[in-house]
Amino acid sequence: MKIFKIIPFFTALVLLLVSCNNKTEKNHSGGVIAVDSRGKTVQLEKFAERAVVLFAPMVDQLYMLQAGQQIIGIPEQLYLTPSTYSALSQLDQRIENKTLATPTFGGRSANLESVVGLKPDLAVVYEVDTETISQLEELGVPVFTVSSKGEASIFNELKEVSKLFGKGDRADKLIQYVKGELMKMRPEPKAVKKKVYYAWSKGRIFSTSGKGSLMDLAIESAGAQNACPLEMEAPNIGAELIYQWNPDLIILWNSEPNDVYKLKELAALPAVINKQVFELKPTFNFDPHTLKFLLFAKQLHHWCYPEKGYDPNNDIKNSLTVLYGQEINQ
Repeated sequence: MKIFKIIPFFTALVLLLVSCNNKTEKNHSGGVIAVDSRGKTVQLEKFAERAVVLFAPMVDQLYMLQAGQQIIGIPEQLYLTPSTYSALSQLDQRIENKTLATPTFGGRSANLESVVGLKPDLAVVYEVDTETISQLEELGVPVFTVSSKGEASIFNELKEVSKLFGKGDRADKLIQYVKGELMKMRPEPKAVKKKVYYAWSKGRIFSTSGKGSLMDLAIESAGAQNACPLEMEAPNIGAELIYQWNPDLIILWNSEPNDVYKLKELAALPAVINKQVFELKPTFNFDPHTLKFLLFAKQLHHWCYPEKGYDPNNDIKNSLTVLYGQEINQ
C-alpha cells in the first residue's frame, strides 16, 4: 500500500520539475533583455538585426563590438566629419558609398517618419533626446538609451547594449583590455600631477570642461589633473581664471594651436610661452564618449610625461586595431 501511495507523489514531483524546466526554457528563449541608461528594461524577441542608431558615438562602439552589419540607420553627421567618415569607411562599404540610411535632419535631430520607414527592431538614442525617445516608443519601436556620462556608464552601457546584439563576449574582452591599459597610466600616490586646461572646438578657447565631465575623465585617466576645478560640465571663463589656474598644458579639440598663440590676453601664460599647446587629431581617435577615452588619455599622458623611445602614434594605432578588430589607417 505504501508503494502505491509513493508513486503518485513522485509522479507529481517529476511533472512539476518538468513544468518548471519548460517554463524556464521558454522565458530564456522568449527574448533578449538589457537595461538602458534610464534603468529601463528593454526586451527584444531576438538579437537586433535592424537597428537605427541615432547617437554617433554608439555607432562607433557597435563597430567595435563587430555589430556594424546589424545597423541600418545612422546620424548624417558621421558622413560630414572627415576623420570619422574615413575611419568607418574602412569598416563598412555602405558608409564608404554613403548608402547607409541617415534618418536625421543634418545634425542629431531625428526624422521620425524616416526612422519608422526603415522598419527597425531597435533604436539606440541619446538619453537627453527625450521627445524622440517618447515618440518612437509610442510608435512601437523599442528604444535603448545611452548617456556616456563617465567611465562606469561607458562600460556598463556597452555591456548592456551588447546583449541586444549578441555580442556580450566581445564587450567583455574590450572592457578588460581598456581597464588593463588604464592601469598602466595610474600615477604613484605621491606623484605630482601635471595640470591640463582643455579648450572647446572651433576656437572657443575660453570654454572648458569642469570636474566630472568626460574630458575630466580622460585627463584623470592620463595621470594628470584638470586645471579647471569647477563642478560644471561646460563653463565659460575669462583669461584671468586661466592665469590663476596656471595649467602646464593646453589641449585643443578641433582647434589649432595658433588659435591660442594669437590671443594677446594669453601671451604671458607660461604654457603659451613654453609652447605647451597641443591639438588632438584626428578627432576620431579620441572620442571620450566611447572606449577611446583611453586613446585620449594615452596621447595626453605622452604630452605630460614623455618617455624616451615611446611612440604614441604606434601605441594608438595598435589600440585601434584591438578595439576594432582590424587595422584603421588615418
